[in-house]
Amino acid sequence: MQKLQLQVLEKLELGPDDVVLDVACGTGVAVREAAKLARRAVGFDVSPGMIEEARKRAEGVANAEFLEGDVNSGLPFDDGEFTALLCSNAFHHFANQREAIAEFARVLAPGGRIVVADANRRQPLVFALDLVLRSTQKSHVGFRSPRWIARRMRRAGLRETTIETIWKGGYAFVEAHRPGRRQLRRLGRRAPRKR
Repeated sequence: MQKLQLQVLEKLELGPDDVVLDVACGTGVAVREAAKLARRAVGFDVSPGMIEEARKRAEGVANAEFLEGDVNSGLPFDDGEFTALLCSNAFHHFANQREAIAEFARVLAPGGRIVVADANRRQPLVFALDLVLRSTQKSHVGFRSPRWIARRMRRAGLRETTIETIWKGGYAFVEAHRPGRRQLRRLGRRAPRKR
């Protein structure tokens, strides 16, 4: 899983001006790595134990922070607060996946980018696993196809969606960008404002 998180970070192409959010950060591997490249790295997770462990592992990393909360209740961040966002290996746990994507888009700044990475329900073995997990694991809501995720991203106002799969199509990276201020003006929309 750590290797996958690092692949997601590579896709975000972080730089020193970035402010990055890792939704469902677990023990904070991606946040600690992002903190080496970005101005600020924030981890968000529903598990108090994971957040506590993430904080311990990030001691001494000044620009890394961790917050406990449930994405199903919304993200406790301002509109456009982040220039990059990742969510890896966790999307299948979110009770309202459509609303989660809308929240991802809301907190992403104009010109920002996002990567959601998870198992691909369109692959037959993943489809079978999904059926088993839905009936045996309480926290498993369901895997989605990368096309489903990309469609929801576009409906949330994100653009330039791309899909890349690995492991014979069993795992997918879905990337998108929020249009920059000029693009938003061309589309007749306003850039998000802080609340």
